[in-house]
Amino acid sequence: MTLSEDGKELLDVATRAGARCMGADRAEAFGRRNAVPNKVAVRLRPSKVIAYGGITD
Repeated sequence: MTLSEDGKELLDVATRAGARCMGADRAEAFGRRNAVPNKVAVRLRPSKVIAYGGITD
């Protein structure tokens, strides 16, 4: 697990999450709204996958 408070990384993660959840047309606004001080990007690296439900990138 890694934690990051880097503004550029926060913007990247928040924008990509926004695109997945809210659509590409609202992704940038979502990213800018959520990439603010006192927020943290958390990256998890799974060590074992038990099941895969067809989730795509």
